Amino acid sequence: MSGGVKITIKLFAALREALGESEFELDFEVVTTDAVPIDVASVKAALSQRGADWSEALNQPNLVHALNHKVVFIDALVSEGDELAFFPPMTGG
Repeated sequence: MSGGVKITIKLFAALREALGESEFELDFEVVTTDAVPIDVASVKAALSQRGADWSEALNQPNLVHALNHKVVFIDALVSEGDELAFFPPMTGG
């Protein structure tokens, strides 16, 4: 059985500049007979497959992930219609 989970991806600041996109829909395909939860790490892994620029940008240390406007860890579960935003590491003090 297969199905997709559509989520909105948003990229901010240096990520947006490096990857040339600020917002897009991602149809995350799920191919399974069981309902397997999708987490932020799975989405990052899928986006990293787009190429070296994506992999480098999304796997830098201290990358901030926000799910529906709330900062989350990479094990947070993603559902249909969610908004997942990525922010570069914050600097300054």
